[in-house]
Order: sequence, then C-alpha cells, then structure tokens
Amino acid sequence: MNAVLITTTIYVPSVLRLYRRLGPDVPFIVIGDRKTPEDEVRSFLAELGNATFLGVEDQIGLDYACSEAIGWNTIMRRNIGILEAAKRNPDIIITIDDDNIPVDRAYFSDFADIFASDFAGLCADQPSGWFNAAAFLEPPTYHRGFPYSQRSTADAEVTLKGVTDQRVGVAAGLWAGDPDIDAMTRIALPTQVRTWSRSIDGGLVVSPDNYGPYNTQNTAIRAELAALLHVWVDVGRYDDIWASYVAERIMRDLGYVVHFGKPLVWQQRNVQNLWKNLGDEMLGMQSTDAFIDCLEGLVFASTDVLDRLRQVYEAVAKLTFMPERTVRAGLAFCDDYERVARAA
Repeated sequence: MNAVLITTTIYVPSVLRLYRRLGPDVPFIVIGDRKTPEDEVRSFLAELGNATFLGVEDQIGLDYACSEAIGWNTIMRRNIGILEAAKRNPDIIITIDDDNIPVDRAYFSDFADIFASDFAGLCADQPSGWFNAAAFLEPPTYHRGFPYSQRSTADAEVTLKGVTDQRVGVAAGLWAGDPDIDAMTRIALPTQVRTWSRSIDGGLVVSPDNYGPYNTQNTAIRAELAALLHVWVDVGRYDDIWASYVAERIMRDLGYVVHFGKPLVWQQRNVQNLWKNLGDEMLGMQSTDAFIDCLEGLVFASTDVLDRLRQVYEAVAKLTFMPERTVRAGLAFCDDYERVARAA
C-alpha cells in the first residue's frame, strides 16, 4: 500500500530515524515553522533519504490560499503537509507528532493491513452516541476533546458486536506513555499509561452514529478522504478534535467507519505549558455541544467529500462563537485541495 507520512516540527525530528527503519520506502514530508532549525533539519533528512523538508520560504512559494490564514508558529501548518501529500497520489496519508515513538516493528504494515481489505471484527456502540477510545487504556482516561457534558454517560458499558465488510476511512492508532488528555485532567490527575485493554489488540471500529474524538498524532486516512484530515485554524487545541467530529459526520452515510487500535506508539510528550493549553481548550470545552448540534442539523447536498466539507464551513460560519479566520482558512483549504486534486 502506497503511504506518505507527514509531520510538523520545530526541532530536529530524530524519531524519524526509527520510522525510516520501519518503513524504508515510505516518503516523509516534514513541515517546518519559524522556530525550526532549518539547516539542521535539512541535513538530517538528507541523511534519512526520501524525505522532503518544507521550510518557511518553501511554503510561501507554494502559494496556497490557506497559508496566510493559518499563520505561523502553529501546528496547523500540518495542513500544508496534507496538500503536499495529496499531490503524490498515495493510497493513505499518515500523520504523526514528532514526540511519538512506534512500539512495534509492524507500524506501517499495521496501517496498511487496516486499509487493504474490509474490516471484520469488533464494532463498538455507545448508547449515549459518544465513544471514548481512551477508556481502553490502562488506566482508563478520557480522550482530549471528549465533551464534559457526556462524561457522566461515558462509563456506561459499551456494546461490542461482531461485524464484517466494514470499510475503514480513518485509522486512529492509540498511545501509551503520556496520553492525549485535556489540560484540566492532566493538571488535576496526571496519568501515565503503561498498557491497554486486550480487547483493543485486534482493533475495533465504531458505529457510524457515534462520535468519538481522535487526533492527528498517530493517524492514517484513505486518500479519497484526505481533505477531512484538515486541522481547524484558530480554535485552540480543538483543531484536530473538531476535525474528527466533522469527518465522522461526513463519513456517516458514505460507507466509512473509524478504526481504533494499532499501530501503537509511546508518547514522550514535548514540554508544554499546561495553563496555556487549558486556555487553548476553553473554546472547545464550552462550545462542542453547540458545534455538534450544528453538524447534526446538516442535510448534505452532495456525496462529494470536499463539497460536504465546504458545506460544513458555511454552516458553522453562522455560529456566534466561531472565529471568522477559522471559516476563511477552512474554505481556502478547500480551494487549495481542489486545485491539488485537479492537478493530480
């Protein structure tokens, strides 16, 4: 299966040395920012081979309409990587964070196997309509972005059933170490994940009528859905979380499901300011319920994924809490993606 791996970094991403060992032929696209030591990164990637670095001037030269609205010194530069990966006509696009360490030699083949054929195995269905993949970690916790309004019902027993012929659109790999939880939880109850439930070993898919947050730190997506990997601008640490909800809403009646499980990584989390993170999560914590209500009210006018993404942005533009730049950057990304798709 033809895969492309993308990441952003403000460091020399030394972990890619391990990813290269696990995937000798996988192209890497690394997106820099104003803080990135460009010369050192270029030298490191030249040593790895089959790796493209896009520094600040490189990205400006691509002339993407979304670039200005994204801004700089932000992980949302990842969107440039998505556009560049789409140019290569891959089967799947894998997006990682540079502080995630694969724990198994089968990292790339695990992703490939998930997409190579229809899934047969466990399907999770939560009566509340909200699925928390982090409940399968040990100790269990809540995935970043899981609504606080739903946490009283999240502990209800998940229904697991056997399914076949499920077409996976997104595969979200789980993580041990310092897990992807929200800042409030990390401040009040620091968690170190050492293992995970054996029921997740074989992976599971989630009922299409459930929402379940996933991130972009260890995630793969089918090329035909790649626009849905787009991370949202100016919504703080809900950039990938709201994107996951949009993807799940768009995929619901298109025959795709989300898969959680392998490949697994150990997150050796970069140093972060938890109080800043908490501030960056306030918009999402306060507004996710209204955001979901907006998604649920949509009647899509097209089966085309990009048309649906545009319709989402046009709908959320009417929400009083939605920043104008979010919508502007999202629609510009759609225009950029359409141009890339035509050229490909």
